[in-house]
Amino acid sequence: MLGGLLERCDREDAQIRLNVLRGSPARRLYERHGFTVEAEDEVDVFMVREPAPAAPVH
Repeated sequence: MLGGLLERCDREDAQIRLNVLRGSPARRLYERHGFTVEAEDEVDVFMVREPAPAAPVH
């Protein structure tokens, strides 16, 4: 499910933002899929993923 969403966002050149609870193992999952930490507070970690660059057309 996540893979399909990420592919669609890449095709549409869309940035994705989400938040996870501090200490949640889900953070590692999102990091493996290209999300980076944008900000943190005492409860949440706010993450962002930029769209992947389009493959060159030959």
